[in-house]
Amino acid sequence: MKPIHWRRGPLGKYLRHLPRAKHIRGTWLHRRLGERMFHNELWQPTRRRVAGGMAVGAFFSMLPAPGQTIGAALLAYFTRVNMPAAVAATWISNPFTMPFFIYAQYRLGCIILGQGPSEVPTHDLLALLKKAPLPFLVGVLPSAIILAMIVYPLSILTWDFFCERIRARRAATGECPPASPEQD
Repeated sequence: MKPIHWRRGPLGKYLRHLPRAKHIRGTWLHRRLGERMFHNELWQPTRRRVAGGMAVGAFFSMLPAPGQTIGAALLAYFTRVNMPAAVAATWISNPFTMPFFIYAQYRLGCIILGQGPSEVPTHDLLALLKKAPLPFLVGVLPSAIILAMIVYPLSILTWDFFCERIRARRAATGECPPASPEQD
């Protein structure tokens, strides 16, 4: 019996839209970064590499700068973690979640600097950032590190949970479970 490919599994309907190596081969990015770009360690999902990629992407998702995806992909390339996971994790910050993150970073910066929040109403984030940008900028890096430290073990636990469910489903249907799953 053929092994089930990860893109055909239940999570694959979401993961199959991420970039694949065959889409990038021959592009300017391939010419700049070389053949290392296509090593399996960057593209094939393994437990530790996906968790590392998720942590890298979560770190970059907290940075209030354009090019989060490019930064996460480059750091994933240099640290040899799963690149699609790093790119996908940058989507943690989106137009719906970013106001919450900006306010949380501002409050964290106020705590680190030892000052109280400014008197600007909290419903107007742009006015808040114009009046007191320093607490926000101080809170960005610690919040990114904290989120990356939370996402890494959470990704490992999620990986273990789904692998156990897949093994149980295969055992229930009578398929032969793999002798030694790749845990890397």
